[in-house]
Amino acid sequence: MDADLPCFFPVGGAVSLRIRLPDRGLRLSSSPQKVSYQEDYEGPAEMKSRVVSFGATWYHGMVNETEFYKATQSRALKGPYLLHGEEELTKADAVSRVKKLLDPGMLALNCQSLRTPDVESLLSAADQLPFFDELRLVLVESWDDALIDAMEKRNRLLTLGETTVVLFIHRGECRKTNRLFKALAPENRVVAFERLTMDRAVNMLLRESALKNVDLNRATAQTLVERVGFDAYRLRNEFSKAADYVGPGGAVTGKVLDLVVTPSPEYNAFEMLDALLAGQRKKGYAMLLGALDRGETPMGLAGFLEGRLKLILTAREHLDRGLDARAAARQLPGSPYAAQIAVKNAQKRTARGLRRAVAAFASVDGNIKQGIYKDRDALLLAVLNTFEQKEEVNT
Repeated sequence: MDADLPCFFPVGGAVSLRIRLPDRGLRLSSSPQKVSYQEDYEGPAEMKSRVVSFGATWYHGMVNETEFYKATQSRALKGPYLLHGEEELTKADAVSRVKKLLDPGMLALNCQSLRTPDVESLLSAADQLPFFDELRLVLVESWDDALIDAMEKRNRLLTLGETTVVLFIHRGECRKTNRLFKALAPENRVVAFERLTMDRAVNMLLRESALKNVDLNRATAQTLVERVGFDAYRLRNEFSKAADYVGPGGAVTGKVLDLVVTPSPEYNAFEMLDALLAGQRKKGYAMLLGALDRGETPMGLAGFLEGRLKLILTAREHLDRGLDARAAARQLPGSPYAAQIAVKNAQKRTARGLRRAVAAFASVDGNIKQGIYKDRDALLLAVLNTFEQKEEVNT
């Protein structure tokens, strides 16, 4: 029997999926983002696993850490999952949350870690019943293709114990040609821990605020991300400083961030560039001289400013081609924060003026190496040539 299912995927949009089902027992009903099944299914157990994962929710391809978090909170996990991606902190957090589903007093008996196991070792660990608990957890921290081959030959990769969760934890991003990836991706059992976006970074901070019992609203969380960047370790450390400052029951506000958070160098440089582009020369020069006094090199600052101005110029060119601000930002390389700021600045400048600014900072290196100017003088001259001249501004 074939079934056409209308599905709404988390990325947006409705599509129809055609899947092959056994003719008897399994009756499906569809709704946005969900496919449910009836418990009187009498077909092979592995077919139910293929049709339904994450507790009767159908996902398109891989899932992200937010969906895995929801499945963990609802205790809907069962069977094997591949965890991969470049964001190691959120990946480790996900494993810790799954561990917390187990009774702490029985954790040593019901949680087992394996490194490059053979098939017998893995099946022995996965087939054990949990000891005085509802769930058993097996963490596979390394493996080879021989293990996956043997599991598939025995038809056991997707038919592990009903009370066992097996997490294959891959450091970094896993290639799509990997044997395990290819086996689990069609079953929606590959969880991608990608570099944080603004939404996921804010959600991570809100979860942290709940754990630390401090108040944090989305706007303040977004401000923190903008100041610190998208590195999860650094973001959590800076938030911990703010949370410790206000204490349990307190509120992390913008004023608290001003007092305790150390902005990233990128944020400081953007603040300086923003001030200069906005005509706030006194503020911009003070920040520039402060950076030099802290040990930043003139050539390094010139290179950074040249790069930022090139990004703004690229954004301006996208806008001139008819893209809206959001589409232009998506076309830019680098962090989402940098892209948003670049587009915001590009909307106020002309392409001709930006090209002149890029050329001024590109000349700093040559002026220093040829001995025309001292390094600090060459940088300040580029700043003067760029920001002291009256430039046509888009309105």
